[in-house]
Amino acid sequence: MTNTKNLLLGTLLAIAITPAAFAQSSTTAVPLDCNADFAAQDGDANGYLSETESPRPYARSRVDGTTMAETGMSMEEYAALCNGPNWAENTPEEGAPFEGSNSFTEAQARDRALAWNVTDISALTLDDQGIWRGQGMVAGAASSVAVDYKGNVVTTAAQP
Repeated sequence: MTNTKNLLLGTLLAIAITPAAFAQSSTTAVPLDCNADFAAQDGDANGYLSETESPRPYARSRVDGTTMAETGMSMEEYAALCNGPNWAENTPEEGAPFEGSNSFTEAQARDRALAWNVTDISALTLDDQGIWRGQGMVAGAASSVAVDYKGNVVTTAAQP
């Protein structure tokens, strides 16, 4: 009876652990310690991030249509943004970038790319398909950047 209970308990434990283990192995995103990230970016240690110290959350707020306080972004506001669904990883729609009439300005297209953690963004040009294109850095690697009329940000490894 004890062996049967142990087997049953072991099976239940394996079933409970397997989805979590699978979820961890199938994701590439590393959880970010938002408070430590905030502290690292708060160069003047005043408890607020300015756009100069951390341009990404300011771009994210413009994309999301939220207003930033004049004092800057507090640690609590940064943590809420950093832990939110629009922070972790950019997943453009399948088949993006899409051709179409693009109403974004270059600054708005740049904000979208920056909000998805593309840095060192070059000048963007609007091509004849209505897609803003340029170069940038993603996770330290040179990348081509495309922002379509729907706001999809597509990055691909830059060609040498």
